[in-house]
Amino acid sequence: MNSGMRSASRGARTELNKSVVLSLIFLVFAGFCVSRMKYEVAFLKNKLKEINAQLDRCQDDIKIYNAEWSYLNEPKRLQRLATKYLPNLRPTENRQIINFETLIRSDFDKELSKNITSPLEQNPKHQNANRHASEAFDSFLDKAIKKYERATESD
Repeated sequence: MNSGMRSASRGARTELNKSVVLSLIFLVFAGFCVSRMKYEVAFLKNKLKEINAQLDRCQDDIKIYNAEWSYLNEPKRLQRLATKYLPNLRPTENRQIINFETLIRSDFDKELSKNITSPLEQNPKHQNANRHASEAFDSFLDKAIKKYERATESD
């Protein structure tokens, strides 16, 4: 009987040893997971601090840009600059504004030359450049009219 108790006792010890080993393995694994989480949380906190610092810098930049925008768009300043750099600037007249249907008419060039005079046309040095620009505009206008006509025909 003694040997039976011994083997039962050995079996219990073996079971106990297995559960102790498994518990230790579990504790080591849990400790590893907790420490990894700790370092990951610390990393994310640092990243959050960096993002918040960058956000603060961006908000400061926006405040500066808004102040600069207000200064640059100050009406008195714009008027002074317009007077200095655009001395021949005049308000737009009604005859200079045309609608799309006027663009389609065949006498567009006549209408344009009657109502709008370009500073380039007045300066002889720019006549050649003006001719090239006029040809390019005419080509663009022809394409736009054709495209419009095709679109209206398909409707």
